[in-house]
Amino acid sequence: MNILKKRRREIFSESSLLFDGIIVGIMAGIVGVIYRLMIGYSEKVIYFFENNIGSNKIYILYLILFLLVMGFLSAYMVKKEPYSSGSGIPQVVAEVTGRIDTRPFRILFYKMFGGFFAALGGLSLGREGPSIQLGAMSGKLVSKLLRRDSVKENYLLTCGASAGLSVAFNAPLAGVMFSIEEIHKNISKKLVVSCFASAVVADVISQYVFGFEAIFKFSNLASIELQTYIFIAILGIFLGLCGTFYNLLMKFCLKIYNKITLNILLRPQIAMFCSLVMFIFFPIVLGSGHHLVEKLIYTTYGILFLIVLYFLKTFFSLMSFSSGVAGGIFLPILVQGAILGALFSKFVGTEYLSIFIILSMAGYLTAVVRSPLTSIILIFEMTQKLSYFLPLAICCLAAYYTANILGTKPVYEYLLGNLLSKEHIKFDGENEIEFELTIEADSALINRKICEIDWGKNIFVAEIERNAKHILPKGDTLLNQNDKLLIKATKESSDDFVNKFLEK
Repeated sequence: MNILKKRRREIFSESSLLFDGIIVGIMAGIVGVIYRLMIGYSEKVIYFFENNIGSNKIYILYLILFLLVMGFLSAYMVKKEPYSSGSGIPQVVAEVTGRIDTRPFRILFYKMFGGFFAALGGLSLGREGPSIQLGAMSGKLVSKLLRRDSVKENYLLTCGASAGLSVAFNAPLAGVMFSIEEIHKNISKKLVVSCFASAVVADVISQYVFGFEAIFKFSNLASIELQTYIFIAILGIFLGLCGTFYNLLMKFCLKIYNKITLNILLRPQIAMFCSLVMFIFFPIVLGSGHHLVEKLIYTTYGILFLIVLYFLKTFFSLMSFSSGVAGGIFLPILVQGAILGALFSKFVGTEYLSIFIILSMAGYLTAVVRSPLTSIILIFEMTQKLSYFLPLAICCLAAYYTANILGTKPVYEYLLGNLLSKEHIKFDGENEIEFELTIEADSALINRKICEIDWGKNIFVAEIERNAKHILPKGDTLLNQNDKLLIKATKESSDDFVNKFLEK
């Protein structure tokens, strides 16, 4: 009888979480569509200035004034809500792991308008990171309105993140996979079903507004011959090298920006000055670069131009992102990968141009982010070309292992550490140690709540494994015999923890 009652409670809990996921999907879908429309409008403003400054020099003066105002407004949004800066993905990870606690209403407002003002300034930033954070904040808001506990709130944050990526790229499967690989870093049936429900609902709302066309439109692609696979593996290695270069350059740019003692309201003006230069001399790199992918497909560019284009796009994207304004790096990374694919095709065969662009977007993203499954699924959904799994897998795996061997951190892991160091939070990845503690029959921890136990400074229980099920702990969680606790601690506090718990 008790087993039946327990099973009923589980079914009710799963149904409740599925319902909550649908509500999150609706809200995140609406918020994401509004943000995507705002970013779309900013692209029209960029085209307006780009088309007019060549014919009438007075527009350069208008542009200078406009960029100064956009730089000030985008910085003001970050000053009012610091957690609205950057892509937002590290903030979501920090929130899910209990390291920060943000206010969803403030994030929704300041993130949307901060990203909008930065995009109006022509900065090379993407919409996907902010969309993920906006979606996660929608999930948190739903959790607060429905009065869910902290465990369910974590699920709904992850659901919202899935919905956010789904709206940004019309990619519900990639949204779910990204949330599992990069944000929640844990998998369960409840998580997958609720995230999938959120992502699908959000995608329906997005496609109702934007239509069913692929994000990147490719015509009929050539079939890949067997002897070409060796070049695909070489391409993956090449992308792994380039992705490592990107991550190293990201660290360098952030360090330079952090050393510049400028008022926060003035920091974006450096990026806006770069934008002004690009408006006048190289406007093709302005904005996220979505239009640039199609130009690469249908326009013939020389090798030297593509090399210059890659370095300028990379430099401008990193300068834009390092300024701290709201905006993501996902889409600019895909565009940089597309440029590398077009460059690689010059040496292998231009008949494979479109294929190498597709492979390079996935491989370069894998090298930078180190999430190969998300990269493959995302490219499938963005291009609607589903017949190239094996080439994508080979390219992404080669890029993944090359970047791993070279030893750089995945970009979002580095950005999370950078965020936490600014907040003076000890759990920065490099300084973190994990322990596993099994509660024995004679342990004093049995039948005690987590909040009642003095674990020590900078030590927290990250996860509980009980009867082959994984539980997200909260303060009033009661500990049982045979529970396996995953403990996270800093190196400085680890000795005290070992002496207190593990050596008994």
